[in-house]
Amino acid sequence: MNRLEECTYKVNKVRAMLRETEYGGIVIRKQANFSWITAGGRAFIGLASEAACAAIVVTAGGVYLAGNNIEVPRLLAEELPQGFAEPITLPWRDDGAMDKVLQQRFGKLSSDTEQNEWFRDNRIVLLKSEAERYAKLGSAAAEALEESCASLKPGMTEQEGAGKISERLWAAGIEPITLLVAADDRSERVRHFVPTGEKINEGVICSICARSGGLIVSATRIAAFKKNFARHYQALLRVEQAAFEATVSGAILGDVFRTIMDAYTQNGLQGEWENHHQGGLTAYLAREIRVEPACRKMVRTGQAFAWNPSTVGAKCEDTVFLDEQGIRPLTEVSRYWPAITIGDLQRPDILHP
Repeated sequence: MNRLEECTYKVNKVRAMLRETEYGGIVIRKQANFSWITAGGRAFIGLASEAACAAIVVTAGGVYLAGNNIEVPRLLAEELPQGFAEPITLPWRDDGAMDKVLQQRFGKLSSDTEQNEWFRDNRIVLLKSEAERYAKLGSAAAEALEESCASLKPGMTEQEGAGKISERLWAAGIEPITLLVAADDRSERVRHFVPTGEKINEGVICSICARSGGLIVSATRIAAFKKNFARHYQALLRVEQAAFEATVSGAILGDVFRTIMDAYTQNGLQGEWENHHQGGLTAYLAREIRVEPACRKMVRTGQAFAWNPSTVGAKCEDTVFLDEQGIRPLTEVSRYWPAITIGDLQRPDILHP
C-alpha cells in the first residue's frame, strides 16, 4: 500500500462513518488526525501545537485542504501526497471566515473534535504501512537517544544533555516533542524531570517522546557513573515484563493494569505504581489511552504500547508493537547500548561508561 492508497483507505473509512450521521462532511483540524489521514503529513508550526495549521475536509465527493495562503501552498507541495486534496484557500487575514465558507459550500459539517473517540479508535490500530514506518522510527529514535546518552559526561548539566539528544534526533529527521533528563538524586525527587541546570555526577536518566510523520515513540535510557545509581532498575524491568506478558490480543486493559500493580508488589516495590501513571497505548499521541484500572478497552493486534514503570531513582520505558507473534520492541537496543535478557526479550541495561 503506497501513501496515496493508505490515504484513500482512511478517507473511505471516514466516509463510511459519515453515512451513519446527518452530516455532509467532516473538518479534521487536530494535528494527530491530520497526520493519520494524510499518512504522515505534518501540519504544525510549533512543536507543541495540538491544532493543525490547516484542515482536511472530507465529504462524500471530495477531499480538500482548507487553510490560508501561507500554509496551503506549502502543505500541498511538501506534506501531502500528490493528488490527495483540492485546495480551498483564503487570505491569511480572513482566517476567521473559513468555517462560514465551508458551511456555505458543503452544508452541515462535523469535526474531528466532535468525533474524537472514533478517530482515536481508528488511529490506534495500525495498518501494515504504518507499522513499517513505526518500526523505522523506533530504531532511529533509539539509536539517537543511546548515542547521545553514551556521550554524556560528569559535569554536564541536564540541559546540556537534553541539547545533545535534541540535536541527534533532529539530525535524524525526528521531532523531540518531549525531553526529560534527571541527574543524580533529582531522579529520586521527581518523576517528570524537565531538564534544569543541575549537573550530572552520579548518573542520569533520559526519556524521550519522539515523532516522525505524526507517529510517536517513547523510550528511556539510564547511564550510571557511580555504583548503585538506579539500583531498582532490574526490578522495574520485571514489572515491565509482566506488562508485556499480559498485553495479548483480547485482554482488557484494566486487567493488564492490575497485573502491573501486582508485579510491583512481587518485585519489592509495593505501592510505587501510585506515584506515576504506567503508560498505555501509543500511536499519533504519546499516550492515546493512558491506562487505569477502570479501563475497559480491549487489546488488539496491530496496536502499539509504551508502558513506563517507575520508582524512586529509576524508570524503564520502550515502545512495543503487538503483532501475530506477540510483543516486538520498536525502540530496540542499538549498537551504542548494553542489553540484558528479561523473559524472551532483549531489554536495555544500564550503561556504565
